[in-house]
Amino acid sequence: MIMIIVNLTDIIILNYSFFLNGGGFHKVDFVKFEIESNSAHIIAPGQVHQMKRDLDSEGFVILFELNAIEAPKEIENFLFQQMCLDASENSPCFSFSKEKYSILEYKIKNMLSLYEEKSEIAKLSLRNEVQSFLIECMKEAEDQEKPIVSIEYFNFRKLLHANFSKMKKVKEYAEALNLTEKTLNEIVKKHTGESTSNVIYKQIIMEAKRLLNTGISIKETAYSLNFDDPGHFSKFFKTKTNISPSEFQNYT
Repeated sequence: MIMIIVNLTDIIILNYSFFLNGGGFHKVDFVKFEIESNSAHIIAPGQVHQMKRDLDSEGFVILFELNAIEAPKEIENFLFQQMCLDASENSPCFSFSKEKYSILEYKIKNMLSLYEEKSEIAKLSLRNEVQSFLIECMKEAEDQEKPIVSIEYFNFRKLLHANFSKMKKVKEYAEALNLTEKTLNEIVKKHTGESTSNVIYKQIIMEAKRLLNTGISIKETAYSLNFDDPGHFSKFFKTKTNISPSEFQNYT
């Protein structure tokens, strides 16, 4: 895999993996996806992923900061949707026709050439090329009928993404969004079929799994998620997943 890096200094870093020849699998937040030819997988900040490629698979990896590319609001919202929704809720995979992939491959190779130049003009051109590249991906997402979320639900998920360790009650999110709890529950139910509290709990559990997957202790994980007592965290985790944090660590 060839790697292109665009200004990796900011916390919001996205990973685009493009596969010319497929084969193997890619786990994103513990959900398994097949690696297909002429496809792309986007990995958002904080997500855990494990890739096992066949020996003859090939492609590119692009890492870039959201701030570095100075993306317009439409691109920013597209990328934030990838960041804020779970892999099980919003697939990180995009499939392209051979013709469309050839266009994207040309853009990627042009990005690689600009990246290697290192000049200020090349940096500006690289930023524009990344934006153009992302617009093509947005078009493909529309063609593939990726889930479209309402602005109200999107705002809730952005707020949850940023505050799940501090805000654990439906009331807190409703107040922050200037909504009643009933209205927020209706919005969330429409998009997920679940209650707002369940979606909040699932976000906390996902982050707990990500942290536990890194090998840090259960105690550190509990405090990172603002649980006052590790025992309370362990009970919460087991209630929601049917396994204890230690069993999860042993399993993964």
